[in-house]
Amino acid sequence: MSLTLTDIKSLSSDIVPFYFKKQPNNKYLITNEFGYYSYLSESEFHDFISGEIIAGEKYDELNTKLFIRNEAYLDRAIVAYNRKNSFLAYGPTLHMIVTTLRCNHKCRYCHAAVAPMTAKNMDMTMETAKKVVDTIFYTSSPGLTIEFQGGESLVNWEVVQFIVGYAREKANFLGKDLTFSLVSNLSLMDEEKMQWLLENGVDVCTSLDGDKETHNWQRVWNDGNSYEKVKHWMTRWTEEMEKRGVQNYKMWALSTWTKPGLANYHNIIDSYISLGLTTIGLRWLNPYGFAAAEKQTLEYSLDEYFEFYKNSMDYILEKNKQGIFLREMLSIVYLNKIFYNTDSGYMDVRSPSGVAIGGVAYNYDGKVYASDESRMLGRMGMDDFLLTPLLESGEETYKAMANSPVTKMCVQASTLDGLPGYVDHVYKPYLGVDLMYAFTQHGNLFSNFSKDDKTRIQISMLDYLFEKLEDPENEKIFRSWFEK
Repeated sequence: MSLTLTDIKSLSSDIVPFYFKKQPNNKYLITNEFGYYSYLSESEFHDFISGEIIAGEKYDELNTKLFIRNEAYLDRAIVAYNRKNSFLAYGPTLHMIVTTLRCNHKCRYCHAAVAPMTAKNMDMTMETAKKVVDTIFYTSSPGLTIEFQGGESLVNWEVVQFIVGYAREKANFLGKDLTFSLVSNLSLMDEEKMQWLLENGVDVCTSLDGDKETHNWQRVWNDGNSYEKVKHWMTRWTEEMEKRGVQNYKMWALSTWTKPGLANYHNIIDSYISLGLTTIGLRWLNPYGFAAAEKQTLEYSLDEYFEFYKNSMDYILEKNKQGIFLREMLSIVYLNKIFYNTDSGYMDVRSPSGVAIGGVAYNYDGKVYASDESRMLGRMGMDDFLLTPLLESGEETYKAMANSPVTKMCVQASTLDGLPGYVDHVYKPYLGVDLMYAFTQHGNLFSNFSKDDKTRIQISMLDYLFEKLEDPENEKIFRSWFEK
């Protein structure tokens, strides 16, 4: 929403550039480039833009949040801007390694278009794994996360073990912080693997799509009951962590929502609570891999998703008010930006996007892609976002990644200051562009603000969160989500 010419002429010279939106309750939501926000009544908004807000509680708030220029403004603005955009100072921090494309599940929505267990030449070799690790440690980032993907990552267990050991040696020698995460359906888990993962500090993320009926329908495993397998190992993990007194280890579960599950949100959320989980994700279905083939069965409209998100969030908030701690993963991404003006680590909600410069994906065959989604597109026959194959040395590969035309193109296409519709939007400080989704849906990296579904989803979420934040009780609940 833009100011009128009369408004612009009357703006006080002490006002820092800002974005605004009139809320349904006639209050004004204002935001600025640093990620700060405030609610103003109509009279306060008029006084603000005319420079008539003087000493008092509201003036102090706006001054603290850098909406008002004074003698201390520049120094504070530099600190705030650097904090919000600190990720721009480093190379990729997230490194996704596909150890194999083989998988014993055939999930209806699978984004990766995996290969059957009988497939040949679909596993990463030790030689390739070593080159991948060598490449990773040329990044300028002081902290690194290596995430094992698949297929089912436990299929190539020996390579997982090698990478953890080799990367740990290099991190110790170079003085870099290093964390590991492994994505698994847990069907191949056993006691020995569990103990090794715990001892080596490898966080584990699995999929739990709700109650038994929903999970098993979506996550097809012909050799057994996928839901019971996940439930068993999540229970064992909790038991073992309590036995060991482990405090910092994480066992995550992700949910993927398809059309049949939207109306069943109560049961699915309750299933998470019953297993002692404290985080659930209300993720939009991505149109890659098998999901594209089952579009008619799985997909839903934007309006259906918006209604589902609001209903689910209301239910989650109600559970919190009842004393049951449960948080929503995507909302945390935006709330982190809203409350703390810092990068959430979620690559799609950045400007520029984290594609190629924040996270990269190393395929089993040694190809390096700009993101995991772009790797999936490569699997579907669209190799447009291949950065480079692994070269002879890690240094050569890293330089090829950094200097790739794909990297430069992705940065340009995802910088909101250059995209019409985004540049003056009230939520600009919190938005990002999902490049791969835009490319898949429109054949164009440069997102069309008015037609981009992912952008509309983000705006709908932010509308909901800012509406709820006007209630102090809800704000208290949201802030508590960052305490555990």
